[in-house]
Amino acid sequence: MACLQLQVLLLLACLLLDAPHLSSAAATVPTPPFSFNFDFSNMSTYKPDDLRFEGNATVHGSFVDLTCNAYGLDISQCTAGRMSYNHPVPFYDQTTKEVASFSTQFTFKIIVPRFNNDKEKGDGMAFFLARYPSRMPPDSGGGSLGLITNNNYSSFGPDQFVSVEFDTYNNTWEQPKQTGDHMGININTVTFSTNTTSVSSFSPNESMMKASITFDSKTSMLVASLQYTVRNSQILRPCSRRRWQWDFLQPPGQPSSSIKYTHGLSTQLLLPRYKKQLTPICRNIDADHKKAIAVGVSIGGGLILVLLVWSILSWWKWRKTNREFDKGTRGACRFNYHRLAAATNHFSMDNRIGAGTFGEVHKGFLTQLGREVAVKKILRESRAGNKDFFDEVQTISRAKQKNLVELLGWGMKGSSIIDFVMCWRRQKNTDLFLVYEFVDNGNLHMHLYEKEALLSWRIRYKIVKGIISALVYLHHDRHPYILHRDIKPSNILLDKNFNARLADFGLSRTADNGTIQSSMVVGTENYLDPECRKTGKFNRSSDVFSFGLVLLEIACKKDENSYAQVWERYIDKTLMQAADDRLQGAFDKRQMERVIVLGLWCCQPNIEMRPTMEKAMDFLESDGPLPKLAKPEITSSSAPSN
Repeated sequence: MACLQLQVLLLLACLLLDAPHLSSAAATVPTPPFSFNFDFSNMSTYKPDDLRFEGNATVHGSFVDLTCNAYGLDISQCTAGRMSYNHPVPFYDQTTKEVASFSTQFTFKIIVPRFNNDKEKGDGMAFFLARYPSRMPPDSGGGSLGLITNNNYSSFGPDQFVSVEFDTYNNTWEQPKQTGDHMGININTVTFSTNTTSVSSFSPNESMMKASITFDSKTSMLVASLQYTVRNSQILRPCSRRRWQWDFLQPPGQPSSSIKYTHGLSTQLLLPRYKKQLTPICRNIDADHKKAIAVGVSIGGGLILVLLVWSILSWWKWRKTNREFDKGTRGACRFNYHRLAAATNHFSMDNRIGAGTFGEVHKGFLTQLGREVAVKKILRESRAGNKDFFDEVQTISRAKQKNLVELLGWGMKGSSIIDFVMCWRRQKNTDLFLVYEFVDNGNLHMHLYEKEALLSWRIRYKIVKGIISALVYLHHDRHPYILHRDIKPSNILLDKNFNARLADFGLSRTADNGTIQSSMVVGTENYLDPECRKTGKFNRSSDVFSFGLVLLEIACKKDENSYAQVWERYIDKTLMQAADDRLQGAFDKRQMERVIVLGLWCCQPNIEMRPTMEKAMDFLESDGPLPKLAKPEITSSSAPSN
């Protein structure tokens, strides 16, 4: 770009964002139009502080040179310059959310030296609107027209703008493609004009041109027109854009200003005078104020009424829910949720000691009781409403026996003011907790398969007797009796003296008529009675079957403790060879034999052939003859391999 001299005679317009004083006026008389103008041939018409010059822009005599003075200066140093109004302009009314109409006019003259050619022409100039304050971006020469940094396609956030460009150079990246000088309307980009109008030339015989730009807030129409003379004929070129958004003019805390800038190699802006007029919105503020008060009172009164009704209904629902839980748990001790959270370090992973199908268990210290506890958080998806929870609380709270884990109480996350207000949520979305005594020596599965220390036969036999004692209590000493429905090694906890404590009553149910019907198979797959899979019915023999598999795991080899494998040893009369070889024969053979046979007896496929838990206890403690077990037709059920 060699030597383009652009002389401009301009009447500049200045506008933009929010003016806080507009909303504070209280009068029925319309505010007078906001306007200003500059005559650069008469310095008394403006103050230097009213204008901001950036880049190469400067006042030169009776005109403004926007890029550099073309008389004697090195134009290779001239890249871009712009002039803007240095004060905010009331353009956007925050009260009415409306934009004011405006109009501006300026005249300019572009001179291309004789030795210049099209390849050396400058890029042109633009009138633009942006937030106040706005500054010329760095490296914004060339086709960027001082609006955006080169290589940026668009502006966002506080850098958004709307401009009317007077383009004198055809860049290859411009859309739509142009074949000559043109004017266009740009929104947040210089690469694409939303509307363009071709101009024969911006420098025909160095003629004077007059630009007019208007915006009508009622029609949302922005119109830019250019008037110039060619061979003594007046030519008018209009360019318009309708329904574009003024969001960038809405103030984030500072009002905006309207800016005029130009760009080129050598640009001069002559301003004999500059005029800008902003038409405010006319309204009766007192009437609006009264209307606003009436609307506010109506809306406020309605909201107060709604809140009052909602509070009454919420209180009623909240009270009803609490009564349901108190009735459902039948007097069991209720713990405050915040105390449970504090005891378990807000249910952190470091405090988690177990997890299963029905919930997670966290260890904690409850200062209210002065002891360690195990807090079970019931998974929401594991229960159908609250009936399962009520059943478990009622079942365990009434079961008091030394080989059962003791239930200390329960808790519910639903006592805060937020829960009160949101009490219309489904009760299933409420978090529920059970608080048990803490048994500190792990579970049977851990000691059989995970720990290096071997359980002696004396301890194993003690555990067997403890499990039988717990099941005799549940099946025969309780009325109605209780079915556990999930007996397995991981649900048998051990205290420091290796006393067995049957835990996890998540599936426990009381039964009056001998059978519980379930629409879905529950329990742990590998320990589930095959008869339950077929019929969905649970009874005491279902617990007996699971107990039998646990006995085989306690007594037999890790890789030979399934019902089918041990049965083959029973048929071959080599039952002692099924004993856990890690014991190295250190066991009472009579006890070992009776435990293994009892395990096979409890696992008989025919439920009528299985013993009751009372018979199982008598058999284990007596020296009577061994039962003659019928050969099963199917031996497909087995304990899990470990």
